[in-house]
Amino acid sequence: MSVARIAIGGLMLGQDERWTFSVQADGQIVGRRYNDVGALRIRHVERNTLPERLSHDYCFATACRMLNVPDHPVDSVSALETPTGPYGVATIIDGAHAHRVWYCNRAPGMIVGVYTCPAESAGDNMHSTIRSECRRFMAGTIFDRPAWGGDDPLTRALLDDPDETAERDHPAGGEAF
Repeated sequence: MSVARIAIGGLMLGQDERWTFSVQADGQIVGRRYNDVGALRIRHVERNTLPERLSHDYCFATACRMLNVPDHPVDSVSALETPTGPYGVATIIDGAHAHRVWYCNRAPGMIVGVYTCPAESAGDNMHSTIRSECRRFMAGTIFDRPAWGGDDPLTRALLDDPDETAERDHPAGGEAF
């Protein structure tokens, strides 16, 4: 099953009709959900600008720095190792705002995001739904390999290209089993 994606700002995000995304002058991608007071901000950095070995602490600190998240104590954190490096999420509440920070690593680099909303709305049911939507965006976001000229088997597999799938299932000149 193919995931509908939108290409924006060097990344490919899962498409959701409830959200609109735009690229700011500084290259930051900003997503807004209709009728919501918060915003999801996403940035990325290329692998060659990162240290060889990445730790969760480094990734979280880098995400906060890239997204201008205030330096306040972390309210909650969840982190795991993936085949491409650390993936994590943490919540920071600075009094006025709640910030849900994500970082994930892909082969081409690190993708970071933060959903920020007023602290008073951070505990309601709508906030829980929005956090889940943001989590899906962040976990499923990939680098826009086709924009870089990528037309290799990995790019087609990541995008679940139906033409590539057809070739894989029924190679030209070969027999279908």
